[in-house]
Amino acid sequence: MTQLPGGSQPGGGLPDFSAAGRPGGVAGLPDYGSASEASGPFAQPGPKARSRALVVVLSVLGSGFALLAILALVLSQTVFKQPDDVPTAAPPTGATRSGEGEGEYVPDQNDPDIAPPPPIFTQKPTTDCTIGDYASGPSSPSGTLRGGDLEYTIPKTWDYPWGGASLPYMTETNGQARNVEGSWYSVVYLGKVVFPESEGGYPGLEQSAVTLFQCYATTSGVLDYFGENPVVTDYRTESTIVDGYPAWIVQATYHFEDPDMLETTNSSVVTSIVVEAPDGPSGLVSDVAADQPEHVAELEEIIASLKVVR
Repeated sequence: MTQLPGGSQPGGGLPDFSAAGRPGGVAGLPDYGSASEASGPFAQPGPKARSRALVVVLSVLGSGFALLAILALVLSQTVFKQPDDVPTAAPPTGATRSGEGEGEYVPDQNDPDIAPPPPIFTQKPTTDCTIGDYASGPSSPSGTLRGGDLEYTIPKTWDYPWGGASLPYMTETNGQARNVEGSWYSVVYLGKVVFPESEGGYPGLEQSAVTLFQCYATTSGVLDYFGENPVVTDYRTESTIVDGYPAWIVQATYHFEDPDMLETTNSSVVTSIVVEAPDGPSGLVSDVAADQPEHVAELEEIIASLKVVR
């Protein structure tokens, strides 16, 4: 029969693995607690081995921390990003923030194509348009017209003397006209500017020019044609110089509310100018057919020829 490992015989007892003669009767296993027997792969590591092991451990830990930092940064910019962190675009030019970030369009008040005319261009004057005591204007040398302390050269085509008239805040008036059609004329007046003390007296260049403009544009003679709500364009109000003296001009084009009132024109250029002459303010008021190029050009000639006389 085949012999079993360890020399045991079939049917016999278990082999005796005790190591006779060893102290304590302990089987032949090495004692690794003893320094003399701690050798080979089970020996305690030396200083160099411990240093290399420490370097490996620190490298692994450093790589782990770096990966965690990158992961945290990615999450903070994606999953955990708050809505308030999203940048908002600045409102477009010409708009302002309103409500909860909505853009509200604000017209450019300096653009006459889209902005409404300033309040001074109104059919309702801001004063009483007081008409004072009338006094005739001074006589004029041939080819000129005088009113108050002002004088202009009469264009040859302006052949209709308009004479004096009672106008708000003006006296010593004279006017000259050119026919447009029927009873409608382009007219330019001159006169001395007088504001009663009961209304505070002379209010200065700008305000007096505005007042003369408003009152002239709402007199019954022109209001019947302009209508209650005419469209106003080409407006200006600005300082100027007349014959070396400070002055103020207010001007605008009034488009008739009913464009069929006349056959050859449906708009007028209304103008007021006040000049601070040495003996007190004098002024010009006029309305000229805006769609008659010759009339408009001649108005400019009249304004350019203005002189202060004493």
